[in-house]
Amino acid sequence: RMQKHMVEHTRLGIPMLMMSESLHGFFCDGATVYPQALGLGATFDPELVGRIAAAIGKQVRGMGVTETFAPNLDLSQDPRWGRVEENYGEDPYLTSRMGVAYVRGIQSQGVAACPKHYVAHGAPQAGINIGPVHAGERELRATMLKPFAAAFTEGGAMSVMPAYSELDGVPVHASRFLVTDILRGELGFEGWSVSDWGAVSMLYHNHRVARDAVEAGRMALHAGIDMEAPSLFGFSDELLEKALRGEVDMGEIDQAVYRILLGKFRLGLFENPYAREDAAERLDPPEAQALALQAALESCVLLKNDGVLPLRPDAGRIALIGPGAAVTQLGDYCAPSATDRAVTIREAMARRVGDRLVYEKGSSIAFEDGDGIERAVQAARDADVVVMALADSSSSYGHLRWGDDNVKGDPVTTCGEGYDMHTLDFPGAQQKLFERVAAVGKPLVLLMMTGRPYALTEADRLASAIMQVWYPGQEGGEAIARLLFGEANPSGRTPISFPRSVGHIPCYYNHKNTAMGHYHQPGDYEKPGRDYVFSTPGALYPFGSGLSYTTFEYSDLTVTQTGETEFEAAVTVRNSGDRAGDEVVLMFLRDLVCRITPFVRQLRGIRRVSLQPGESVRVTFPIGFDDMSFINERMQAEVEPGEFEAQIGGLTAVFELKRP
Repeated sequence: RMQKHMVEHTRLGIPMLMMSESLHGFFCDGATVYPQALGLGATFDPELVGRIAAAIGKQVRGMGVTETFAPNLDLSQDPRWGRVEENYGEDPYLTSRMGVAYVRGIQSQGVAACPKHYVAHGAPQAGINIGPVHAGERELRATMLKPFAAAFTEGGAMSVMPAYSELDGVPVHASRFLVTDILRGELGFEGWSVSDWGAVSMLYHNHRVARDAVEAGRMALHAGIDMEAPSLFGFSDELLEKALRGEVDMGEIDQAVYRILLGKFRLGLFENPYAREDAAERLDPPEAQALALQAALESCVLLKNDGVLPLRPDAGRIALIGPGAAVTQLGDYCAPSATDRAVTIREAMARRVGDRLVYEKGSSIAFEDGDGIERAVQAARDADVVVMALADSSSSYGHLRWGDDNVKGDPVTTCGEGYDMHTLDFPGAQQKLFERVAAVGKPLVLLMMTGRPYALTEADRLASAIMQVWYPGQEGGEAIARLLFGEANPSGRTPISFPRSVGHIPCYYNHKNTAMGHYHQPGDYEKPGRDYVFSTPGALYPFGSGLSYTTFEYSDLTVTQTGETEFEAAVTVRNSGDRAGDEVVLMFLRDLVCRITPFVRQLRGIRRVSLQPGESVRVTFPIGFDDMSFINERMQAEVEPGEFEAQIGGLTAVFELKRP
């Protein structure tokens, strides 16, 4: 009705851009909810993400929405930050591939993608949302900018949302250098920009770089912001009046209007602005449910397994314990009603083992209310094996006013936008619950249904198996049960490194050589190793970790030159186990010597292969200029002649780029 009014009852008849969220599903009652973005990152499957985005786009466009605020292309470099769940992980290359796939998928349905939060939003000071980002231009270009550059230059993203944060003292919404010079000048972006919610007003209220609302609007407009959301604080009638008096550049206003109108023409809004009459009946179709199940299966990461998994059909009595067992954790930015359709772990396991399953909640998610711990301990004593589902919780937009939100059974918020943590210990009484149940001594399978990586150092010591299941979407309970009972084989990989404790942050894998492993305590320069007095600085589970119920062997890694600055790496991967399974093959590159300090290694290739027992496949990766480049003194990409090392599956091969 709003669109009809705009088209038929306003002076110019210009249709509206109807906008929504679609991070891991259309934010609409009844729409399909897929695993949260960090879980999608764990699939290492860009092709799947592209199919999911197209399915989301079909639902979105049918309801008359033509722009969605996704994908999130921030790099999750600090797990204390509540919004790590919304991104594809810590790595620029993985995030780039996922971002391009998402953009292409959703725009194939006539919906504009709006990558966010441009740029560097994922590394806020102390992990606190909207905190300042301390990064130089070289780091910006080498890592944080990469996913956005790919989304625009490869994916053709039509819109963009700048970040709330400041970079090197300048808020992004006031940075012409970032929003115009780099975005439009260097990357060739021709679409429109929309402010993050209230970000223009933050130039006055929070960042304190503007004296009043008009100045905030002028600064944002000059930076290159075309549209203010959600209300007109800076882009006000007063700003227009000043422009009419020549006090604000009317040309910049005209340019913003032009870009928005051009986008509406490109989307076909003037020809077809309305929703389909039967669109609501087409939400969550069977094919979308199948995609959600596949994504959940591929996203779960088996971090440890001492042989207890998969659970045997004759496993006996199973105690299912924990506040994550009978809830559906869907994550931030999704429709609350999906909980009515989602299946919990408890429900899915009960379908398989019936009354051999005994459930005890043990504690709530966030409160120190260990009233049920003794009952949980007794259930563990009476069982042959224990499955413990611990959880944190993230609600839509992080606001509890939505009632039960996306939490079925225990509405609590500990993760998501605005819910940052000072610790990576299990929330509430869950740490005590875990330790008491583990002390019983029964085989213990730990499921982590969380939006961030927690410090699992003690859990790694005590649990027989650990599976990170993220926020797995509406089909998550069924997927987890299939994996537990061996009906499917785990294949996810960690898209973000798991620190040993909160004191080990940052611990992302693509660091510089001197960041860790350079010294050996106490004070021995000859032996690299432990950098902390009582601990190693490395991650407990590094980026790319993940086990399977089968085994894979890598052999015959070769690198051959195919052009002046082009190479091809190839490796043979064989399923050496007795189960069919997927293997995520990752290629890393290392520049052995560079005049700008190099990273220890960087991801440069992803392939997911499905192999039957005994089957092998030759996997190839192209290596080009961008893969070997660094950011030089002029802040430009450059490749130096010299030696590089390809790393795949524990194998290495050194190759040399000679001077042309």
